[in-house]
Amino acid sequence: MGDVKVSIIIPVYNVERYISECLDSCINQTLQDIEIIIIDDCGSDKSIDIVKEYAKKDSRIKIIYNKQNQGPFVSRNNAAIKASGEYLLCLDSDDFLDLKACEIAYNAAKDGYYDMVTFGIYRWSDEATIFTEFESLSFDSVDEFGDWFFRNKNIFWNVCSRLIKRDIYLANLDFLSAINSRLIMAEDVLAMFVIYHNCQRLNFISDMLYYYRYNPSSSTNDKSIENIKENIKSFEEVIAKMKEFVLKNRCNKKWQKLYISLGVHECNILKRELKIKEGKYGFRDKFKSFIEGRWFVIRRKLRVKFGI
Repeated sequence: MGDVKVSIIIPVYNVERYISECLDSCINQTLQDIEIIIIDDCGSDKSIDIVKEYAKKDSRIKIIYNKQNQGPFVSRNNAAIKASGEYLLCLDSDDFLDLKACEIAYNAAKDGYYDMVTFGIYRWSDEATIFTEFESLSFDSVDEFGDWFFRNKNIFWNVCSRLIKRDIYLANLDFLSAINSRLIMAEDVLAMFVIYHNCQRLNFISDMLYYYRYNPSSSTNDKSIENIKENIKSFEEVIAKMKEFVLKNRCNKKWQKLYISLGVHECNILKRELKIKEGKYGFRDKFKSFIEGRWFVIRRKLRVKFGI
């Protein structure tokens, strides 16, 4: 195999039901100059045993072993350091790719001209429904992109479904790696906040290449009081780190303002869920929530329609 064009990064934790479909979608990519980096995040099922069987048959599969469970954020960062591909593609282990995903996205990078290529996502259950889609659109500067991004009604901050130039991902990895706690939510928010900062040229394509599977047993969908508290803690740390990053770097003012304000909004929603769960949600909370909700809608309309 020649130079690796794309490194597919897959953190694996208790997904034995889905990991074969995920791996099949990778090893059968029409673009063969890829590597598949699996991070064993210390699960308790047979996921990694299945991965090892695949690795015996395909030398492009490499396994990294975490010493303890660290979550997808740290796992992806660990893999990015060891990746050799020109571009990185992050894939959740219960999701899968269109078999032409790497080829189409890599060709859309135009021989390395674009720092990032973003493509559409299907939500997968028994059939595919559109989860996120884009019109074909490209940007030659982060400020040009920031103006467009700021006026979008729906904001997309997932790390998956993107081809990201490895050097771009690694540019501020020391800052991201300085986080000591295990993030269980909003890790994509922080990662994309930093990655967008490092990009100059971005390409969005209309192709639907990623299949996202709703997993009710994931930590994101766990609505227990303890998990909501952990989610709030993660969001608060991410918001603090974004503010810290802004102080140390010259960032596009529009998307930094947007990211941080949306992060605060999502965190407030979780805090409201926690109060409801704990039976502490009173009239004052309802009134405050109503005002915040109306202001959020008004502010979004002003942002989308007038760019303010």
